[in-house]
Amino acid sequence: MLGGLPVLAAGCAFEGQVAVQLLGGAPVTVKQSAKLELDPHRVQGTTTHAGQVVKVNCSVTGTFDVREATGSAVLVQTYVVHLRTRPLRRGTPYQLDCAGPLLVQLPTDASDVLATATSAAESELPISVQAPITAIPLASGRRLRAEPGTQFAILGSFALSPGGYTVELAFSLPDTRAFREKVLYTALIACGRSKYLQPIRPLVTTMKQVPALTIQPTATETTVTVPHLFGGIRSYGEARRTLSCAR
Repeated sequence: MLGGLPVLAAGCAFEGQVAVQLLGGAPVTVKQSAKLELDPHRVQGTTTHAGQVVKVNCSVTGTFDVREATGSAVLVQTYVVHLRTRPLRRGTPYQLDCAGPLLVQLPTDASDVLATATSAAESELPISVQAPITAIPLASGRRLRAEPGTQFAILGSFALSPGGYTVELAFSLPDTRAFREKVLYTALIACGRSKYLQPIRPLVTTMKQVPALTIQPTATETTVTVPHLFGGIRSYGEARRTLSCAR
């Protein structure tokens, strides 16, 4: 799925369906699972000369089932973000990591958030979770804030090696109800004295710009279709972002 990208582009690929199931009574446990292909990539070091520019290309690829006039088809969309620093001073430490944490926006009353990743070899690995979080750092001292009535759960993916995984997210709600959920892929940036998350897909500065999934938990497993990476039937999109780096 990532084979057609430039050699420096790396990131993750996912299938456009999320399985959802409700377990137990009140409180209820909501379980979600999705297929993910991870291709971690980072550049790190210290600049060796004045004016050096550090670069990395991060990608997100989604595979979606679509209906066409001729019947069912598969649409593969890839979005690449070209990250570049401004010219840096000699001796500036840097680390640009495409496999930043996954940011999930959940209702405020969601609790006991857990995540695991099961590899193709059936080996289950825990994923670090930080929740509840109300805001995360962005470039230049700004912050990305959870919308009213919601919280962030930060799922760390940087400990996973390249390969395919089934990622499962579980959390509790006080009652059975429909809710809205948003997911944001990020890169982890450390440059000079700066350390922050750079949204990759979507490439946003506020959570209101992120498309939402409407989840209706049921006792039987159902699937929810993830929003396409961009409109239409285009297969490729790209953007550029200049990174902040405090001296």
